[in-house]
Amino acid sequence: MFGKNKKNFDGITIYTAFHHVNGLPIPENILCEVFSYPDRIDFKSGSTEITLARTKIMDIFIKTDTEIRKQLVSSAGGAAAGAMLSGSPGAAIFGRAKTKNIKTTTSYLIIAYQSEQELKYIGFDIRNNPPSARKLVKEFQKTCAPSGVKIEL
Repeated sequence: MFGKNKKNFDGITIYTAFHHVNGLPIPENILCEVFSYPDRIDFKSGSTEITLARTKIMDIFIKTDTEIRKQLVSSAGGAAAGAMLSGSPGAAIFGRAKTKNIKTTTSYLIIAYQSEQELKYIGFDIRNNPPSARKLVKEFQKTCAPSGVKIEL
């Protein structure tokens, strides 16, 4: 059993939780508990429990996605100054909306694994818990990192 009803923490090397992005049969943005064991990683969300054997994991890494959004900002101070100088036309000219770039960075924990003959991925949004994600990556690099992967296309 997992979550509050978990009876046995024996063997867990890392316990954490992230918001699921894709790759598991659970909805997007749902909090998912992650239990790392020496031989597997277990995922738990609600009543859904999923196990991924370490022997299937090809890589665990963090990807940062930077998104730049443009946001329109109105200059209230410019409108007031423009109105004082040249009335309504000055307010319209000096108070017009300007474009401001806002940079948002989102980090993801990606687990790449081999499923039968196909390479698949599980993604988690880690912006609320980057230290735990880094621990999972370090643990993988120390204990399970493959010496090389050969894929035939």
